[in-house]
Amino acid sequence: MPKVIHIGPCDTPGGMANVMRTLVEYPPEGWEAELLSSHVIGSPWAKWRAYRRARATLTRMLRDEAQRPDIIHLHTAADWSWWRKRRFAQMAHKAGIPNIVHIHSGKFDSWLGNPNSRRSKAMRKELETNQSQTVVLNSSWKSAMEPFIGSVTVINNAVPPNIQPNNAPRDDKHILLMGRNDPVKGHQFAMKVCQKVKNAIPGLQVTMTGVSSSHHEWISTVGWVSESRKLKLLQKSSILLVPSAFEGQPLVIIEALTCGLPVLASDRVKDLPDSVMIAPYQNIEMWASKIIEMLDAPKNPSLLIKQAQSYSVATISKKWESLYSRMLGID
Repeated sequence: MPKVIHIGPCDTPGGMANVMRTLVEYPPEGWEAELLSSHVIGSPWAKWRAYRRARATLTRMLRDEAQRPDIIHLHTAADWSWWRKRRFAQMAHKAGIPNIVHIHSGKFDSWLGNPNSRRSKAMRKELETNQSQTVVLNSSWKSAMEPFIGSVTVINNAVPPNIQPNNAPRDDKHILLMGRNDPVKGHQFAMKVCQKVKNAIPGLQVTMTGVSSSHHEWISTVGWVSESRKLKLLQKSSILLVPSAFEGQPLVIIEALTCGLPVLASDRVKDLPDSVMIAPYQNIEMWASKIIEMLDAPKNPSLLIKQAQSYSVATISKKWESLYSRMLGID
């Protein structure tokens, strides 16, 4: 049975880790999959040690026929994440093993600068030299990235099978924002928007993950939450807000739709299902107006759930199976 090893921040809280764990837990039919962690939260020294440990582990695996993978699947964001991952691609190519560079970051093109920048030229050269198969998360990123780094393949993130709606009634006026504590996720903007909405809807509740404090007692800031807690929030809330400055493909949007939860997202988040409501980035008035409208007339959950079906594990696994098989020359 062929084996793929996924290398990246699988032990670091975040969307990339969730994607990696899903791909390993539900590999394509007839494939084995393993995780190799290359990142930890901590000091630069701790991160460097984690990276070096991962390189040492991969070196041992490449020398042992019983552990040697058939494909090395790298998961990367921009900047230092990529500079570290390219070393694994080099190791794979030197060992004669096909490799995938799976780009997750929504700011990769801005980090590269332009197609003729030193970074773009260096990355193109690395991908060509290492014969890497590059994967991005949606068609918009394909159009954006190909002028910088050459041909890429589109494969969406998959929704784990445990993400499902339940039959319990939803809260009436409960806004949810889920994301790490990073300015690009828009927590501070969302707080301002929700304050404006609360002036019109006094009973408003707000829950935000990723942050641990707020000046408002009606905003529940819960830090990082477990997968089970996340699912309960998706099943119980009224609207998910995604006011991000950029995203690759925010899996939480598809998870929300899978649970029948309406979504309001920034117009900077591309290639979203038609059922997702869009508002202009950082426009407080428009966001508040859209939220009030959505709370007054919620969408039919069954329509949302139907649109998310193309992101199921069963569907996405077949795309990975096709790519893996093509890379190994398997019919």
